[in-house]
Amino acid sequence: MALIIIAFLAPAAALALIVVTSSKKKSTSTERVDFIAQAASHIHGAEDESELQSRSATNSKDIDYNYDVMGESFQRDHLVSLVKSHEAFNTGEILATAILEPEPTNPFDSTAVKVVIEGVQVGYIAKFDSGKVTEMIRRSGKKQYEVPAHIGFDTESSQPLIGVRIALTVV
Repeated sequence: MALIIIAFLAPAAALALIVVTSSKKKSTSTERVDFIAQAASHIHGAEDESELQSRSATNSKDIDYNYDVMGESFQRDHLVSLVKSHEAFNTGEILATAILEPEPTNPFDSTAVKVVIEGVQVGYIAKFDSGKVTEMIRRSGKKQYEVPAHIGFDTESSQPLIGVRIALTVV
């Protein structure tokens, strides 16, 4: 009887050990790095008066960039061109104004809202919020909505992921 119990418990214990060790490895390797937070640590401030004027009149440190733009990985070429045009390779961030524009012809979501910065699309509002944001834009009486935007990336990487956050409260 004891032999049967040992024969059963040994493989169960080995399996439990494998599950525990693999879940620990998984949790550390799949955590999404917050590149925008990392980029904030590399901020050097404005280099000259023209750069200060290009930023919003509101102090950028007081803005809560609380909303993650979706699908920016599909817009990587656009984001890289923005980084190049701003010569932001060393700062790891770009502060700009994003235009939220409804895209009713979108084949996947008739309430889709695209996010455009300096004339180039950088992503979308999350599908679960797109209807609410479309309604917010409609209620504003405008065809689009402007919000502060923060583009951030890791300056230490040769091929960094580029993230976009905007200051937006969905109501």
